[in-house]
Amino acid sequence: MQKKVEENMWRHFFKNPRTNYNPYMKRLADYPDYIMYDKEIINLHKGEWSKKGLNNLNPLYLEIGSGSGSFAVEMAKKYPERNYLALELRFKRLVLSAVKAQKSELKNLLFLRRRAEEIIEFIGNNEIEGVYINFPDPWEGNEKNRVLQPRFFELLDKVMKKGGVLFFKTDHDRYYNDVLEFSKQLENYEIIYHTDDLHNSIKAEDNIKTEFENLFINKHSKNINYIEIKKIK
Repeated sequence: MQKKVEENMWRHFFKNPRTNYNPYMKRLADYPDYIMYDKEIINLHKGEWSKKGLNNLNPLYLEIGSGSGSFAVEMAKKYPERNYLALELRFKRLVLSAVKAQKSELKNLLFLRRRAEEIIEFIGNNEIEGVYINFPDPWEGNEKNRVLQPRFFELLDKVMKKGGVLFFKTDHDRYYNDVLEFSKQLENYEIIYHTDDLHNSIKAEDNIKTEFENLFINKHSKNINYIEIKKIK
């Protein structure tokens, strides 16, 4: 049965079979307790992630672009009274994330292979308490492709509860300033905190660093920007 599942996994990701596949693709099936990749199954959990997906009624948080999972795993360990969904597209990163979660025996974290722009397909109305977006691609010259821009908040309006908070970290100064600027025009949101030097701010003690963040600060002296945006309506 497992072999049949693996042989047909390509159907979840590609329109036609290929000669060669990423070796980590098949390994997704090795971690059913931590990785979900079937869109139809993921969509069935809409509105019931904590109850059906994680078997409890704890508040739900979302990370977009979870990389190799260190941030999500550390958050899940630090706040066992919360549930976490983490979105990532790359097969290797998903597998590495699952390995970390399994090693820590976490019961409050799931990694999903889904895109941020699809959140209303698999997350219910007012289902999440907060969203983390850490070091997304700034798309210099193609800013329209950024994950965090005004139209994203139209999706967030549907899935995040009133009082929920979006947490954003970036090393890209222009991205930081652009988000600060357009956030002033958002009717349902307000900036409740921001700093252009996270590691020397009042938030530094509670900050959990991502893999990128650790690598970046060891190689560069660049500041890290940080914003918290609260949903007020």
